[in-house]
Amino acid sequence: MISQEFKTQIFKTPDQWEKGGLLYKLDILKEGGITLYPMPTFVRWIAQVNRIKNPAGLAVNECGQIYFIDAETCRLYLYDPGTQRLEEISCIGGCGSDPGKFLNPGQIIVDRFTLWIVDSGNSRIQAFSRDNYQIKYIINNLEEPVDIGLDERGHLFVLDLKLKQIFQYDNNGLFIKKFEKSRLEQPVGLAVCKEDFLYVIDRGYNGFLIFTEQGEYVGTVGDFNKISGDFQPSAIAIDRKGNIFVGDSTSGLIHQFDSDGSYIGKIQIPDFTGPVQGLAIDSKGNLYVSGSKGIAFLSTQQTFTKEKGFYYSKTLDSGIQDCRWHRLALKADMPPKTDLEIYFYASDDLELKETIDEILSDPGKSTQGKADFMYNKIPWIGPEKNPEDMLFRGKTGRYLWLKLVISTLDEKLRPSVVTQMKVFYPRISYLRYLPAIYQEDPVSGEFLERFLSVFEMVSYDLETEISSVFKYFDPDTLPQNFLTWLASWLNVALEEDWPESKKRQFIREASRLYKLKGTPSGIRKSIEIYTGKIPLILEHSRLGKPMVLGGDFKLGVNSLLIQTPVRGFRLGDDSILGRVAIRDEVQLPEDPFLPMAHRFTVILDLSPEKFSLYEKGLIRILNQEKPAHTVYNLRIFKEMRVGIGTYVGISTRVGDYRPVQIAVDSILGTGLIAFDNSETCGKVERRSKVEVDTLLI
Repeated sequence: MISQEFKTQIFKTPDQWEKGGLLYKLDILKEGGITLYPMPTFVRWIAQVNRIKNPAGLAVNECGQIYFIDAETCRLYLYDPGTQRLEEISCIGGCGSDPGKFLNPGQIIVDRFTLWIVDSGNSRIQAFSRDNYQIKYIINNLEEPVDIGLDERGHLFVLDLKLKQIFQYDNNGLFIKKFEKSRLEQPVGLAVCKEDFLYVIDRGYNGFLIFTEQGEYVGTVGDFNKISGDFQPSAIAIDRKGNIFVGDSTSGLIHQFDSDGSYIGKIQIPDFTGPVQGLAIDSKGNLYVSGSKGIAFLSTQQTFTKEKGFYYSKTLDSGIQDCRWHRLALKADMPPKTDLEIYFYASDDLELKETIDEILSDPGKSTQGKADFMYNKIPWIGPEKNPEDMLFRGKTGRYLWLKLVISTLDEKLRPSVVTQMKVFYPRISYLRYLPAIYQEDPVSGEFLERFLSVFEMVSYDLETEISSVFKYFDPDTLPQNFLTWLASWLNVALEEDWPESKKRQFIREASRLYKLKGTPSGIRKSIEIYTGKIPLILEHSRLGKPMVLGGDFKLGVNSLLIQTPVRGFRLGDDSILGRVAIRDEVQLPEDPFLPMAHRFTVILDLSPEKFSLYEKGLIRILNQEKPAHTVYNLRIFKEMRVGIGTYVGISTRVGDYRPVQIAVDSILGTGLIAFDNSETCGKVERRSKVEVDTLLI
């Protein structure tokens, strides 16, 4: 059986997984494949903040430092997780109505230059400079501000509970516009996602209200009714991936949602049931939570949701009416305590196909809503438990839908469950090679077909490998674990720690490098592939020509003194009999320029840190590529010098420059030479004499 007998549909790359189906509570891996969704997990309470009884508001800057306010004293603090140092910012804070003081302080946001603090008790927003914590401006045309957000352009959005409106300001605190009023009822939180959409949590709604930054209402997504218990949202934060985190004011839980409002799961902080007062996310995606017990640190990528994750394929069309779909082959990594279930359904119903396609392509419907529709609409067949290969049994039809259900009992194990999925069709089995009598009875024929499929799967995979053996001799298609094997055929030594792309390039260039072996061009190309830098190769014998004293040649000017040739001792002149060896003849003079022959220097523009990483490989490359009778020096430039040892493009950079302007780039009397504008006065580079008509300053 040859591979062309089957048609296949493959799910392997991230793009194929994303465009080929619907993911619910699942994440796509960068290298391809699907896994359970990561959930932040509680790591610890920040001990240095324990003395702060009720931290309100929370913000994390680009360096991972945490700003927060003590709700009781209204004092502002800065905590550095790197040094574990807690610092009170004394020039800001305290209770009162004066600038820099607060009453009932709320949320905090921060960018590279500015720190904004919600001062609800004084009905204002205060903005401070991060350089010196001086007040930059105050926004005070508000009634009861409860939350603020910042978009990519630095525009500030303020949510006012009493006015039930959103106000927009520029980065200087100047008013731009206010959003429509009728939508909001009991707004308590606001966050801006990376596409500059505003997500608002309002206790009068059971989902997220979405606005554009221009103030247009987009719609409501999500369904808070799916959350068990009396859910009262209190704070909201959105990470760079679009994950939404909402704190609960009654249970101390944090609930995680997808960007379309689909509910992912809840996050529990041990021994904490108080209200969540603030949420903040750092640049690594870690989550910080403030409450009556202090500030909790929750790390991402350590735990994964225990709830089941679902993958629903879009309609797979065979183009064959009443098609017998043949086989599903999986490549999966199944850690312990991980479960995978496969469901399928086939049909010729065109109306069902069109309905499903319409639902899955509807941008206004949430992922959760689409998943619920697929779960209830299709009469799934299955499940098959943890299969690597399975036959589609029973149901036939032109269209096929697949459902994969992934779950784990150990939230600390990341199940990279399915890395590749391949669907084979139509049904072609080894049963056709047997006499017709084996196919007459449908029941025994189906059993025999399934029995023969065990051998078919093995032989088909072997035949496929044999038919594609050519890819093992191409550096661009060769599997990564065969790179060293192919390199050995070409006598190319590869280091284990080299990146895959570098190994492939060395194999690809092997034939050309053999033609240049032992030449400066070959050495230069090998080093360029390895380091990404073009080296400068200096051959000592070509740096100058031999000179002999006499004529116009002057010792010490453009000359180099080298080693004096060794001569034999002569009896009676410079030796004493019995003290030194006597030669039978005087040694012939050596070539004075021999020490410079067969030597070269390789110069690389690398920092000492990078050179230490490349040094071992560079020495190996030079020892292999240089002629056997030559000696080399390997150098890098630690600093730039003008004169001898300066090479354009290696140890120097020709950069941009701009003219000097008085009072801008220079100070008169410090970097300038001043003189009268006359024909006889000294001019720089023209009739100027130091200490006569020109003054050096």
